[in-house]
Amino acid sequence: MAVFIDLKREATVEKRDLNTGVPLILGDDSGGIVLTKYISNDPVHADWQPAGEWLEQVVVDTGRKGQPAKITVLGIDGEPRAVNVDDGLIIDIVGTLSGLVGIVRGLPPMTEEQLADYQSVSDTPVPMYQKWDFRIRRVLKTNGPEERTSLARSEDQKRQRSQTEMYDAFAQMFRLGAAQMQAQGNLSPTAQDAVNQALKGAAKEK
Repeated sequence: MAVFIDLKREATVEKRDLNTGVPLILGDDSGGIVLTKYISNDPVHADWQPAGEWLEQVVVDTGRKGQPAKITVLGIDGEPRAVNVDDGLIIDIVGTLSGLVGIVRGLPPMTEEQLADYQSVSDTPVPMYQKWDFRIRRVLKTNGPEERTSLARSEDQKRQRSQTEMYDAFAQMFRLGAAQMQAQGNLSPTAQDAVNQALKGAAKEK
């Protein structure tokens, strides 16, 4: 079951600042599991063991590729869709230990009861893992999309300025060359016309 985030349900704050983020009010389904991670119970194979709560932060949906979305928002077609980076959300998720599972390649994680049944017909040792289930704790709405659009616009302006400077340099080069040839009396009327046309073309490109 996916957790739906309503982008319009902003919490009341003293100062609304999308640069730092505005908290969103979570729905009744916010307690749903949006991510599960497994940590080896053997310290030899796991150099880090979470303690208490496992805190993480995401900006996109946590569902696996090809699987139903875990965190959704309303799409432009009026239907829920997976959260993506353009939504400008900062999502705090917290993981809690839900138990131990046995994991065998090619099989889904087994609970301790399922593991007992499995080992009754197999003498193969089964590695044990801690199962950590993550739920949403807080969602901040930021101006991420606007910042990205502003950045793209800024880059486009830089590119246009660069092109303008290049055309100016070409035009200046033509002028200097024409002036030198005129001073030396080496510029024929036909060549002069060609230079003039080139200068006009550069001016139009600008």
